[in-house]
Amino acid sequence: MNEMFQEALPVLKKIEDEGFKAYFVGGCVRDLCLERPIKDIDIATSARPEEIQKIFPKTIPVGIEHGTVIVRHNHVSYEITTFRKEDKYEDYRRPSKVWFVDDLQEDLSRRDFTFNAMAMDTALHLIDHFGGRDDLKLRQIRTVGDPHLRFSEDPLRVMRACRFMSVYDMKIEAETKKAIEKKAPLLKKISTERISIEFIKLLQGVKAGHALEFMKQSTVVEYLPYPLKEQTKEGYLGLEWTKLQTDDQRWAAIILLSQVKDSREFLKSWKLPNGTIKKVQELLAALSVKKWSKIDLYRTGISLALESMTLKSTIEKVNYDQEKDNLHKLASEIPITSLKDLPIDGEEILKIKQKSPGVWLGKLLHEMEEKIVNGDLSTSESVIKDWVKRWEP
Repeated sequence: MNEMFQEALPVLKKIEDEGFKAYFVGGCVRDLCLERPIKDIDIATSARPEEIQKIFPKTIPVGIEHGTVIVRHNHVSYEITTFRKEDKYEDYRRPSKVWFVDDLQEDLSRRDFTFNAMAMDTALHLIDHFGGRDDLKLRQIRTVGDPHLRFSEDPLRVMRACRFMSVYDMKIEAETKKAIEKKAPLLKKISTERISIEFIKLLQGVKAGHALEFMKQSTVVEYLPYPLKEQTKEGYLGLEWTKLQTDDQRWAAIILLSQVKDSREFLKSWKLPNGTIKKVQELLAALSVKKWSKIDLYRTGISLALESMTLKSTIEKVNYDQEKDNLHKLASEIPITSLKDLPIDGEEILKIKQKSPGVWLGKLLHEMEEKIVNGDLSTSESVIKDWVKRWEP
């Protein structure tokens, strides 16, 4: 038995001992069937939130109005939600009203995809009312019930379907595909932040290229925060996405493959953190370096330079291992990593020059830095002080 399920069984049994029904549900069951790592254990129960709070001493009422309580057991958090059915979705995200019910099947029927609508009891017997297990065997994504209704309720499910396609290497069932093509414009109703989260998870998947190509064919790309319309000749399928090691590289790859003209505008439209925007732009700038000099490498940093080399290698399908070795060798020849490594600072320079701070100080530091990096000036304190004394703007 899976260790995480083994640890969670006492929680399930404790609820049952109080006379209620309780089951493992959702992603943990799906991932167990796929023999994939399990991140979290979710539980559905006939017990009402207030009853869960009575059963367990450590609870957090995170979404009690929707029936959800977090239970802490042996230092692990479990999200426990009461069986429920839902009214219409008025904000394309949450139902306007929920009712607590006593039937597991009714609860599972409101979920997005069949493989997310499976449950397991304390004996780990699979409960599968909607054919989720068969869909996993067929490696296909299919909605629970009417796909048009499912995507109208929460259009983010369009992105989730594409993400599952990438992460789990699946295809999309025919009727579900038709609904995605029709409901894709509803993505305009969804916040950029929610779409960004799904999109980067998609890019991390083993079949990111296939998912992006599907999004292109089904017009989903036209309704992203920044529509992706232009492509290189080979397109998204031509890239081995799994060779990219960081999200910054993935964003940079999307910019390059989609032939985005203004990278900053593109990144800001996805509402990415300023740190991410800065790093991706630095990565793109590093790509343009034809031959690395010591000062280029010093200013860029070995880590970013190597990251750009990995991106370049992946896009151009060329092995740059020798170039990476050369970068390491060049970096080893640079005597400092920053001005902080020097035996002299700005205050001491002011004393030596007997001058007030000004533009001249920045010029001196810049010139001194370049000379040291290029090996034209020693890092010896006495040598540096002598050079500072003789320096003139």
